[in-house]
Amino acid sequence: MDGTNKIGWKGRDPRSPVQAPREAARYEDMYKTFEFLVSVAKSYYVDELSKSKIAELYNISRPTVAAILKECKEKGIVEIRLNDNPLFASPLSRKLVDAYGLQTASVIPNEKDASLTLTKTCRHAALFLASLLQDRLRVGVSWGNSLYYLIRQFAQSPINDGEVIQLMGGLGGSAVLPDGSELARLFASKLRARCYTFLAPLVVRSEELKRSLLSEKRIQETYERTRHIDLALVGIGSADPRESGMVRAGFVSPEEALEVFNAGSCCDLCGYHHDEYGRYMDVSVNRRILGIDPKDFVKIPRRVGIACGTPKATAIRAALRGKLVTDIFTDEETARLI
Repeated sequence: MDGTNKIGWKGRDPRSPVQAPREAARYEDMYKTFEFLVSVAKSYYVDELSKSKIAELYNISRPTVAAILKECKEKGIVEIRLNDNPLFASPLSRKLVDAYGLQTASVIPNEKDASLTLTKTCRHAALFLASLLQDRLRVGVSWGNSLYYLIRQFAQSPINDGEVIQLMGGLGGSAVLPDGSELARLFASKLRARCYTFLAPLVVRSEELKRSLLSEKRIQETYERTRHIDLALVGIGSADPRESGMVRAGFVSPEEALEVFNAGSCCDLCGYHHDEYGRYMDVSVNRRILGIDPKDFVKIPRRVGIACGTPKATAIRAALRGKLVTDIFTDEETARLI
């Protein structure tokens, strides 16, 4: 975690570390000082040192470190306030919120390595997601690398009577991208929630086959649950056949993807293609997708989109124009193109 994190600091913020006490008696004196509390808190929250490492650094026990961190919260030295994160308050973030009526927008500074940028973006999304958790929450999950990185970094956060529902089919795809059912099960395990997977392909050969599969008991059960979701986590895919995750996973052929792209598709969300204004397109592939109904999707109160990389700028813009997501996490270079 860098300096732009979830912590709100009060009072003086000393940059130089306090000398570690060499004796227990000296620790008692240091523990009472504001500077020492701040120094320990910065080591944990800003420098991301483990409690064990901090204990070694200051010659104190790990339980003592935990007690100090608790003391910092109680004294107001540390505040957990995600909405005060500078990443939400940056000019680019405010511009996106104002332009598209978003609830939140987080714009992450780019790293030299694109994978590090994605990891960092998903880390902040995971922290944000943790702030939305509550008992009996019903979470819908789509698929893709962005969600994989988010869920992998999400800490164990058990809730009572929760559900995780896969938003779309995924059987039959290649192993290039993380499967939606795998992501749903992983996320459910971290919430200790019930998991409902969409045991069907994402795209089938005909509308008749789609109707037939939706009549199957297990598939129908998951489909019905997609109508009662509180929070959705979705990636935003490019419709360009050269960038399309749908093509890479083998759900659609390059030829069909090019046909839809030439017809005006700018993004895919939960597999469905949308035009430059985020409007659902009445094209063959959309009518053959097994997943949440697009009309039900936009009724979900909170729809968090995660997407990085300038090739996705057009797709993200379309999703924002169509109000397909209520919250967006992306990188700075991409945000400047939206």
